Amino acid sequence: MTTRSRRGRSLENYKREIYLCSRCGYCRDMIRARDATDVVCPIRENTGGFDSFTARGRNIIARGILEGKLDPKKVSPEFVDMLFTCTLCGSCQEHCLSLDPNTWDVFPNNNFTDHKVDVLGIAESLRSLIIEKGNPPAAIKQVLQNIQLHGNPEGRPRNKREDFLKELDFLVKRAKEEKCDTLLYIGSTASYNQRNQKSVRTLVQVLRASNTDFCVLGNEEEDSGADVLRLGEEGLFEELAERNLRLFKKYGFKSIVCVSPHDYDAFVNDYPVYLEEWSKLEFKVLHYTEFLAHLIQNGNLKMRKKLNKIVVYQDPCYLGRINNIYDEPREIIRVTGAKLVEMRSSRHNSYCCGGGGGGVWYEAVHKPRLQTQRARQACETKADILVVACPVCEQMLEEGLTDLEKSDMKVMNVAEILLETVGGAVQ
Repeated sequence: MTTRSRRGRSLENYKREIYLCSRCGYCRDMIRARDATDVVCPIRENTGGFDSFTARGRNIIARGILEGKLDPKKVSPEFVDMLFTCTLCGSCQEHCLSLDPNTWDVFPNNNFTDHKVDVLGIAESLRSLIIEKGNPPAAIKQVLQNIQLHGNPEGRPRNKREDFLKELDFLVKRAKEEKCDTLLYIGSTASYNQRNQKSVRTLVQVLRASNTDFCVLGNEEEDSGADVLRLGEEGLFEELAERNLRLFKKYGFKSIVCVSPHDYDAFVNDYPVYLEEWSKLEFKVLHYTEFLAHLIQNGNLKMRKKLNKIVVYQDPCYLGRINNIYDEPREIIRVTGAKLVEMRSSRHNSYCCGGGGGGVWYEAVHKPRLQTQRARQACETKADILVVACPVCEQMLEEGLTDLEKSDMKVMNVAEILLETVGGAVQ
């Protein structure tokens, strides 16, 4: 678990980090043989290569605004596009050489928060400034309006949030109907996207097979605000966080199991900073891969058959790099009997799917298509299945494989490959 968030997304709050940046360009051009790092910023590699696409470029612009040399009201549409093209994957921050001196002895195996230039925070503060001035890209503005008015980025009806669970041949417990200690927090992305809905139904089947007593909030569920904060709308994030706090207190859950790493990250890193009461609540927040790994370790899930496939795993940026959860998904894969292979850029060097930071909704002018690049890297491993643990990765990488046309690789969620070995039909 990391603690990286802070309240207040103004540039002034990031002044120290902005001036800590030495403009060395390590986040822009770097080849480091010792840990197979050859691409730090996938956006820069797949666009025109301008500095404004990189952390260094953004930090220079942020410094210019702080010093009054640049007028934030007059930033160009090109810069706004570059700013929202960034997927906030954190790779530049992971490899930044401005380190806490107390951690030099563990280099290059530093934790994410050992890197002292808060690159993500600076990018988010610039986005906040653009939102404040009313100049975000139209697609981003629409997403924020949809979440504010409808509680989800798609603008779909609130009372349809739980409809996809009706396709199961058994009832899933609702928190408002029956007391329950473990909440499965589905989140907005997985509740409204058809492919993600299938994965959630699979996860529900796995939890049922383990005899876990769990429930969902159904149509009561609120958006976590994770994407809202990443897009720069701090006020709306605070409103959503307050709603979730009241909802979770009302039902007294002991565990909250998140489908999306982005929701998990918000609950673990952002909520404690914005909500004084949050840290006083006595519940654990887990990503579903952590929860499933615990069930397997405790003997609650028994493997009935072996998955005789070669699989490659995609580390989600907000699960792996930013929250240091690398092993649990891999442990689950190994338990299925599948042969796990790795892409060259994996774990802390993982290459972003392209969907974070709003990328799942925003089509940038330069069209970097990171999903296609990552899908190609997966195909190079000759694996049968590309395993994911994030709804956004699921959407983006299926799209990337479609771009490649000839690929017969399947994208499967961690829960989907697990269900194949514990038994049960995917609905």
